[in-house]
Formats: sequence, C-alpha cells, structure tokens
Amino acid sequence: MKISDTSPFSKHFVALFALFILSNAVITLPSKNADRFTFLGFLVCFIISFVLYCLILNLNSKITLYLAVLPAFYFALDAFLDYMNFISQNLLPETQRFFIILPLVFTVIVFAKSKTSAILKFSLLSFVFCALAICFFFFATAKDFEISNIFIKSVPNLKTLWTQTLPYLKKIVLPSALLPLYANIKNQQKKTAFGGLITGYILIGVCLLNSLLLFGNEFSGLLDFPYASAISTVTFGNLFTRMDGFSYFIYLVGCLIKITVCIDIIKTALGRERLLTF
Repeated sequence: MKISDTSPFSKHFVALFALFILSNAVITLPSKNADRFTFLGFLVCFIISFVLYCLILNLNSKITLYLAVLPAFYFALDAFLDYMNFISQNLLPETQRFFIILPLVFTVIVFAKSKTSAILKFSLLSFVFCALAICFFFFATAKDFEISNIFIKSVPNLKTLWTQTLPYLKKIVLPSALLPLYANIKNQQKKTAFGGLITGYILIGVCLLNSLLLFGNEFSGLLDFPYASAISTVTFGNLFTRMDGFSYFIYLVGCLIKITVCIDIIKTALGRERLLTF
C-alpha cells in the first residue's frame, strides 16, 4: 500500500527524511581529519546531494531499486554499528557488547514490523523534539562561539577539498540517495522529498556548526562524539550539569529511522511487500 502525497502524511515524510539524514552522521561528524575547510566540504556535499536527488527522483525503475539493495544493507549496518559503538564507548563501557546489541536488535525488529503510519507519526513527534533540542543547544552555547573557526581565508586546492568532502559523502550524500527511491515507493511527490532533504541538511548543518564554532575544526575532529561533547558544555546551576543526554535521543531515533527505511527498501526491492504491514 502506498501513502499518497495528498494525504495528511506529507509533513510526516519530511520529518522522516530529515531524521534519516541526521541519523549516525550527527554522531561522528566532523571526522578525524577535519580542518578549516571542513564546513566548505559539507556545503559542497549539499550541492552534490541535491543534484543526485534530482537525478534519482526522476527514475522509477525496478533496476534502480534492485541496485539499492546492497547499499541499503550497508547503510543500515553502518548506522547500527555507529550507534552501538557510541553506547558501548560513552555510556556502557563496562557492559558486554552482547547486552547492548540485543535490545537494539529487538527495537529494530519492532520498528521493521510496525505499520508505516505508526513510523510516520513517531517520526513527526521525534522530529519536533529533535529540532527544538538542536536549536536550543545551539543558542545555549552561542556565547562561546568563535566565528573565525569557519572563516575561509584562502581557496583550497582540489585534493584538500576532496579530503574534507569525503566524510560527508560517505555519511550523508550516499545514504540520502536512497530517499528518492523511498519517496517513489511511498508515492511521494518531489516537493515532499526536497522538503525532507533541505530540512535534514539544515539540522545536520546546525549540529556541525555547533561543534565547529565551539571547539574549532581540528579539535572537533579529535573528539569521538563531537556533538554530544558540545551539548555537554551546557549547564543550568548545580542541578542540570550533564545535558548531553538529549543528544542520545537524537542519535537513537535517527538511526532507527534510517535502519527502518533501509529495511523497507530491501523488502520492496526483493518483492516482499506482502511482509510489510501498513
């Protein structure tokens, strides 16, 4: 069953696409090799992603869907591992990985078997919370920003720019190439797909700027989880001294949505739509 773009679920798809783009990218970026051109690399990737989106969105071929199976599997696994590594290293370093993987796998199965309408409603509610949290923490840390961290005083050569662009290609651009296929599967029009793409890039851009403006380019790259570290600098008196817990929810819902979408694409490509519950 397809959900029409004329249905009340259009804004839900925008939210779902935005969370998909956030997913594990917001956990790890900027990467270890970040320098003063890293935000420029991000902006270049937005342009690439937009062009790629236009190309794929106009395709409605079963061959294209079949070709997406392996990438969908890879990106789902990548999101799963990034979130699991975050929990293992940052929250439960003394816990056996089996006890971290088990509840995460169970949650993924529940989401994969849920109705599309339920996933969409969850996406919208989660998106509202995530967007408000991202904006709040950006402004809460703004007093410590160094605007010079993102100033570009010289034009990078192609090799340098490519080095800074590559992490965003891997974590954002290539995974987001699945979203036009998902939009076609769910019968969503171009305006919905583009709305989700732009909204997702705005949110991930704000998160990236939060880390870069606060810590600088090189130091942000040295941190294992830059965005969580940025949020952890926000305190309110002696009671609320660790606010990075809010980032954990953003990481969780983003990764769950990404994995769920990837599984949906794989099932559809393999002709197993009957296994999906709408």
